[in-house]
Amino acid sequence: MRLLELLFFCCTICSIQAQLVDAGAPQMGAVENDPYANYHQRWNPRMQELFQKVKNDGETVSYYVGAEVGSPFETEEFNKGKVYYKEEDLGEFYYRYNIFSREIEVKKTLFEEEKHKALIRDPNVLLIALNSAKKYRYLQFSNEKGENDEGYLIVLFSGKSYTVYKFMEAKFTEAKPAANSMVNPIPSKFTQFTDYYFQHKDEALRAIPSKKKKFLAQFDATKAESFKAFIKQEKIDLSSEQDLIRLMAFVDQQ
Repeated sequence: MRLLELLFFCCTICSIQAQLVDAGAPQMGAVENDPYANYHQRWNPRMQELFQKVKNDGETVSYYVGAEVGSPFETEEFNKGKVYYKEEDLGEFYYRYNIFSREIEVKKTLFEEEKHKALIRDPNVLLIALNSAKKYRYLQFSNEKGENDEGYLIVLFSGKSYTVYKFMEAKFTEAKPAANSMVNPIPSKFTQFTDYYFQHKDEALRAIPSKKKKFLAQFDATKAESFKAFIKQEKIDLSSEQDLIRLMAFVDQQ
């Protein structure tokens, strides 16, 4: 794969909490200028290549601008993180993970007038949160149904042979008016879901099933018996993130 050309691109769709729709939604204009144009700081040639100017395309796009219940974001506020391309440190940015659009929104400052951009979706790019050391990577994977997918995964555990990831997804449900006076209207909402994956060395990512039997079936018989005993002894619940980390730490030691 050729060298990454652009790290950030115009992301007006991420600035709203919503789903692209047809008529009936509020109108929002396109971003008109480049928020980084007058920003003076240390720049190196790579950084110059990894930013894309925001251009006004003269179009107006319709969006739903929010939901009455839930959120498309991991957290509503922007937090500070450091961006790497392979091993190269590209500097610190403020970021917010938009689970619904599967994009990480980034800003150089917290000024309201600065429009955010989006981190390019590339497996060579790594974002590390400074307040928690949480790591984000954009990777390909197969879900529990065997369907190919891709998105940002959060590293939960990284051992000598195994890595565990969390994948978050948000679904948007449109509001529904009350069918009659006897029932209440249904509000629009975002609903968040979480799945877990593990990777053995450089192998493909595998979904971690919620059923213990399916989980154990992914290992050879001898190791599976050892893992089964650990699950029973430690009362491991595969739907618990902390229990899952404990289990995979044990698996990594075997």
